[in-house]
Amino acid sequence: MKKKIIITIFLLLITILGKAQSRYNIIYEKQLGQNFAGENINAMFHLFDYADSLFIPKKIIKTENNFAKVINPLFRFSKLFLTNYLITDFAMTMNHERFGHGYRMLEAGGSIDEVVYNMPPPFNNEFSYISLNYPSNFTKQQEIMINLSGSETNLIATDIMRKNILLDESFNYNYGLAYLYGSNDMPGYTAFVTNPAADPIQYRQNINQLYGAELLTREKMRTYSFIALFTDPMNFYALKSVFYDYIIKGRHSSRVGMIKLTKRLKYLPRFRFEYTPYGPELVYQNYFKLDSKLMQFSFSHSDAALPNSWRFSANIWNLKSSDRLSFNLSGQIWNQPNIEFYQNDKLIASEGFGGQFISTVNYDISKDKNLYGFTLQVGYKSTGYTIGEQLNKGLIIRGGLTFKLGN
Repeated sequence: MKKKIIITIFLLLITILGKAQSRYNIIYEKQLGQNFAGENINAMFHLFDYADSLFIPKKIIKTENNFAKVINPLFRFSKLFLTNYLITDFAMTMNHERFGHGYRMLEAGGSIDEVVYNMPPPFNNEFSYISLNYPSNFTKQQEIMINLSGSETNLIATDIMRKNILLDESFNYNYGLAYLYGSNDMPGYTAFVTNPAADPIQYRQNINQLYGAELLTREKMRTYSFIALFTDPMNFYALKSVFYDYIIKGRHSSRVGMIKLTKRLKYLPRFRFEYTPYGPELVYQNYFKLDSKLMQFSFSHSDAALPNSWRFSANIWNLKSSDRLSFNLSGQIWNQPNIEFYQNDKLIASEGFGGQFISTVNYDISKDKNLYGFTLQVGYKSTGYTIGEQLNKGLIIRGGLTFKLGN
């Protein structure tokens, strides 16, 4: 009886019509982790985008002539280079260092000594970096977690960005460089950087040391990287929004198309790979949009040369029960090889089946020109690895303000 009631309520939420509603969250959580960083970074970019739409002109010469066709694009390129490029690099680099490497070190019981930011080329050719103090008890897989976590946290940030873009089916150019940096942090870093101290090279070496054999080669990692770079449709939309729609045409936003399956249902695929503490997982993502609801279903598995793992995940956003109340649901189940890590100087081992479930409640106070409200995420995960969350089992609680300016 209870199961029938739950299914009925879920079907009602799915079928309720309403406006597709992107939203931005300023949240807090106790551990100040990667989802905390991702949500707040997206909120920051939204505030910047809104201010840009109000105060920064797209043209400095209003008359349509040949001179304006040269000067206005040069003005927009200069604005992009001197503001968007620098703001994006600072935000995503600090996210990579502090909330990627830094967060995973704090989780392991270590500490952060310093974070050094260096401006991007052509202003500086030095990499930014973080100095970490390692705890006395530290496993090889925790070291691997440090290697992967910089790119991991930028994936979290751009997953949130992609969700909002697909809900709106619109790409504002101010998100373009941030998306290209964050979503391609892992494949771009892996494909092009050859510095022996680089995260992907350290990751590959540590994975091979963990299993005592050369199971993961640089050629294989680069192959996965190039496939991920060229099969993400949002990369092309990001490039188009920045370099064609904004610089050449002077548009603030551009349409994002999805494959139309029926009158109400649209679809967009994506392939990517994710580093885990037991080796890379190949991820096949499928986004569906049913009226105002956005859904994502994905399946991932390990490389054939590495210990077997698999994962099913599902996300549903914008389930409405009323004009002011909406829900997001997220769940995963997985089967993972052995993971060992220290927590409070106690060695914890995890292997086999596990899962995670998170429910988000959004309550909107105002939905006129600007949207304001409150958001609360509550969930639970078992011991094991999932992107952006703690390794150990436990409750997941975070919440704060939800908003959208110029709604």
